[in-house]
Amino acid sequence: MSTAPAAGPGPRVPAVPGPGPAWFGAVMGTGGLCALLQIHSVRLPVFGPLAVITLLLGWVLLIGLGAGFARSVARDPDVWTRSVRDAAMLPLWGMVSMGLLATGSATYLVVDAHAPSLSPVAFGIDAALWGAGTVLGLATAIGFAAWLFTTRPAHPLPTWALPMVPPMVSATSGGLLAEQIDSATARAFVVAVCTFGFVAALGLGGAVITMAYHHAWFRTPVPVALSTSTWIPLGIVGQSAAAAQVLAAPGQAGIARLYGAVVLIAGAGLGAFAVLSTFRGFLARMAFNPGWWAMAYPLGTCALGAHYLGWETASLVTVFALCGVWLLCAVASTRAIMWARLA
Repeated sequence: MSTAPAAGPGPRVPAVPGPGPAWFGAVMGTGGLCALLQIHSVRLPVFGPLAVITLLLGWVLLIGLGAGFARSVARDPDVWTRSVRDAAMLPLWGMVSMGLLATGSATYLVVDAHAPSLSPVAFGIDAALWGAGTVLGLATAIGFAAWLFTTRPAHPLPTWALPMVPPMVSATSGGLLAEQIDSATARAFVVAVCTFGFVAALGLGGAVITMAYHHAWFRTPVPVALSTSTWIPLGIVGQSAAAAQVLAAPGQAGIARLYGAVVLIAGAGLGAFAVLSTFRGFLARMAFNPGWWAMAYPLGTCALGAHYLGWETASLVTVFALCGVWLLCAVASTRAIMWARLA
């Protein structure tokens, strides 16, 4: 993360990117928080109205960032070219995919609970965003995996797991979507796509995570500026625990529960590492960058996985932690944008 020097000896102003894929972690985190608030509103009714407000914020972010990026591309077509050809920027499209998926799922959950008469419309929106997010997510995952295979870069980073998470998110949200589909053929197709996404994300993500953490633990520590990226692998952990429950056939429920419990318990180690890395970054006064939002969505996936395993208390505690993280990122984002405009 670079910083723009201030005029004179005053404090430096963090440089922040314009609207585009780099900011879609905010869309992901908001969509994930919205869904969890609605899910837990059964136990805490106050979460219901908060879910509605959060959904509105999610749509404002999705539309605003999308429109802002489109305007930037219209002014300078190279903005688009760099976003898909630059190895550092390509993984960010995974966040766009997950932003679409998270917003779609949250829309159906909230609308179905608060305005049932509009459920068919919300279902259509969810299905459209799931289709777009799934295609984009698979393309990003396969494209980045191809880049890794052909270039074989020497310094693996946790950010490499970012494009591998979307197919797993598609598996969870698609499995829930399939439950609402009447056509047996369409339902089977969606489940097949979800299953493929689950296997692809688990295989590719597992390989990337292993490389990244081996490098971070035994060779070169994660750079301070990328401290919050250590949360990203938890996205596969939490989503796979949830997806296994959603996609499991009746006779596979026991295996799915065992798998979910094992990965969440094992993921606690990755979570501890992420917390320690983030504290190290804060102590080192790392400058704000949109990557701070990497803390939000992965934490939300763990809460979702715990919910589907029936660990409601653990899920609820994680949701409260997620609320704190979301507020931290929202305030830091607002301050950074304001400082950048005043600079």
